Amino acid sequence: MEFNLEILKQSYGVFKVDYRQDQGKRYFVYGYQHDEEEWDFDNGDLLMVLDEKEQINELKRNFTIFYNNEWLCKTCFKHKKVERLKVEKIKHWGWTAWEGLPSNLMKKLQNKILVGIPEFSWKNVKRLDDHNSNCFIDFNICTECMSEDEYDSKFSDIIKQLELWELELATEAILEGNEKVLEGYIAHNIEIVETDMKLIDTQVKVKEGVIDILAEDKNGTTCIIELKVRTNDKNLIWQSAYYQSEIEEDVRVITIAPSYEDVISKALLNVKNIEMKIFNRDDKGLLQIENFEPNQTVKLSDKLRLLANEEKDKAI
Repeated sequence: MEFNLEILKQSYGVFKVDYRQDQGKRYFVYGYQHDEEEWDFDNGDLLMVLDEKEQINELKRNFTIFYNNEWLCKTCFKHKKVERLKVEKIKHWGWTAWEGLPSNLMKKLQNKILVGIPEFSWKNVKRLDDHNSNCFIDFNICTECMSEDEYDSKFSDIIKQLELWELELATEAILEGNEKVLEGYIAHNIEIVETDMKLIDTQVKVKEGVIDILAEDKNGTTCIIELKVRTNDKNLIWQSAYYQSEIEEDVRVITIAPSYEDVISKALLNVKNIEMKIFNRDDKGLLQIENFEPNQTVKLSDKLRLLANEEKDKAI
């Protein structure tokens, strides 16, 4: 298709290009007229449909071009602030998802958003599954056009819904046995373990192992947090006893698992500074952590026997 650049320049200020692979890999070109008081990004004049990228490049050499799938502030566009839209580092309001969600759950979150928030499109959520883009959802408005108070007022309900979906999906993965998600979830929401607890670090290397989570409670006491997604992991016993010997200060050792088989809970009772907790799903479908109360106590000799059996298992 041929187009007359001079005629286009007389009537139109900017163009939007919408590439549609499902419609023959064509470029749909929309224009926005100079004499319009305001522009609506979603409702330009369809001027032409092009087949070749070189034709788009020719337009770019003569006009300001925006692409349908790119982030831009619709308020800036509405008020024809083209120069501001060209600024690459302008900040946008949005929401950053927790990066610890696996890719398959990020895709589920995208689907939930597309169905549950009608004003959002693929353009808003497409980078949610891109960890190089910080899993960011763009709200299509820049910080120049909306104050923080206005942002809180307009998007607070949407953000609460996004956070709820995120927590539901994380809980789903954890209950299916994903220990990596469990670790990341607790590190990201450390106060789920205890109010006023602060994260120090994760995957802390010591001489003979790696501490899952290192935290600090409200009194400044260091907390070693060991996580399991199985009820019968005997490694939890020696880890709980050994890791605290590598910390040259008073510590609390907190173990978190779905439950504990009797043989393991009895042995853990004889580890100093131990606190056993369990995770499960609460009435709202979200992860919760509760104290675990064993029914029985056990002698030190029983614990030593368990450790000896574990060493035999390792040798086998």
